[in-house]
Amino acid sequence: MTTQEFIFDLPLYTKIKLSGNSILDDLTNSYTHIDGYNSLKSVDSTFRLDQQIDSKYLPSQGTKTVCFVCQRYGDRFYVMVHFDKQEDYIEKVGQYPSMADIHIAQVKQYKKVLGESYINDFTKAIGLAANGIGTGSFVYLRRVFEHLVEEIAAEAIKKGEIDKTQFETSKMDNKLKLLSNHLPDVIMENKPLYGVLSAGIHTLTEEECLNCFSIVRAVIELILDDREHVRQMEEKKKNARNKLGEIAGEIKKSS
Repeated sequence: MTTQEFIFDLPLYTKIKLSGNSILDDLTNSYTHIDGYNSLKSVDSTFRLDQQIDSKYLPSQGTKTVCFVCQRYGDRFYVMVHFDKQEDYIEKVGQYPSMADIHIAQVKQYKKVLGESYINDFTKAIGLAANGIGTGSFVYLRRVFEHLVEEIAAEAIKKGEIDKTQFETSKMDNKLKLLSNHLPDVIMENKPLYGVLSAGIHTLTEEECLNCFSIVRAVIELILDDREHVRQMEEKKKNARNKLGEIAGEIKKSS
């Protein structure tokens, strides 16, 4: 695990091994820079370690607070870490802004294509996952995914590209196959992921849900990125038509 993933992706109280990674070393080095999302300004940025752990007096175990500063805007992000060299682990025990704040701010951009109800489900999923609640987070995440599948299917049915009855009577795995030309390739090409998206919630453990969360979220965001691109293009076309109509009207008046 990288220091960037530890700071911006890992839920609180999730222990990871100290050995085999450079996280603690990075948190004692004032030259450490990582990329991340500034939820206070809603932008991607680079963060510099400003308040590091003093390596000269580093105990075998302890709880320390570090501070990362946004290089673009100067906002300060604080992380409290606990480590134990003998037990070989490090974990975050506090963070500001919170994991939920950081990740929820990132998905607000999809509100127009996802709608009020499902953006709320998406943010609930992220908030629960950020606090280490796997099954509950996955329930909301799958709800969003299934909504998108149904929405894409409705469009394909309307265009005559798939059969309505066949789709409605199929299980999720077959629904995904029917929509293979309308979904990100990663879904159909990655069998383990394909199985996760098709599995019922009751078949996954709490830990499995958390482990699967980031990749399922990424798939959802790939779908949303495509739909947001289409929405923006349609909006630009509409604005262009309106502007051309106004110009045509002015020309007609003056002629």
